[in-house]
Amino acid sequence: MTLEYHIGDSASPKGHALIYFRDGANPERVGAAYVVTLPISVDISKYVPPFLAGQVEQLGSGDMSSFSFPPAPEPVPSESWLRETAVSRSDDLLFGGAVDLDDITSLMAVVADISGEYAEQCEKVGIGAADPDAAWPRGNKADDRESSGSTDTKVADVNDVMYSMMSEPDLLTELTTLMGRFQYESSGGDTAGALESETKIRSIAKHVPENRRIDLMIEAAADGRSDSAKRAQLYLDRAFAMYREDYTRVHVIEEEIKAIVDSQSSAS
Repeated sequence: MTLEYHIGDSASPKGHALIYFRDGANPERVGAAYVVTLPISVDISKYVPPFLAGQVEQLGSGDMSSFSFPPAPEPVPSESWLRETAVSRSDDLLFGGAVDLDDITSLMAVVADISGEYAEQCEKVGIGAADPDAAWPRGNKADDRESSGSTDTKVADVNDVMYSMMSEPDLLTELTTLMGRFQYESSGGDTAGALESETKIRSIAKHVPENRRIDLMIEAAADGRSDSAKRAQLYLDRAFAMYREDYTRVHVIEEEIKAIVDSQSSAS
């Protein structure tokens, strides 16, 4: 199967892609699914209830290195919306052709075939679950591993994909854990760990409204002042209050932050 890339390149797939189709009877009608190539091979049989284990075995070994969801294309606003979304998320965009968008059963098989081919292309260039050394397919492995820039980009891409699938409450819960880790690593001099946590936090920031001000939360946690932990916690509380639309609480928190900042300013 030859995949038709409308955004991206088969020589350097990103590991995550939107797959879209037009309805043969109504070309203005567009549907799409999303495929992700996992960096870790997963034996899904370990997570399946015993009464379903036999069905998993019938499907194969139970290993899963990529998946598509939804399994058949769901309606989306338009092709232009898909293009904008793919660009903003740094996704590949694959065109699956003109189909009958109401024929769910057939489309599930088509999406599965495209996803499988996409996963194979990713594996060829070292993206996806394979032999541990397969992530470094070109050149000297030791030299490649010293080139951390591309690796950091791939890690960030994986984070973006994972967080894009989470609801805002789940993202804020994940953010709570990461902020605690980030502050501990920053204060303890763990530069590498702090950078990794900060990268994940910034990935989360892309998937929540900008008015949650995750940037100020990071700035507060990292500035090394005696009140940094308190201010970071207040910004986190503010993000939760903004999500709940509890604007009275938001106002109270903002006043607390202002009081701390004003106190520090007058002290200096």
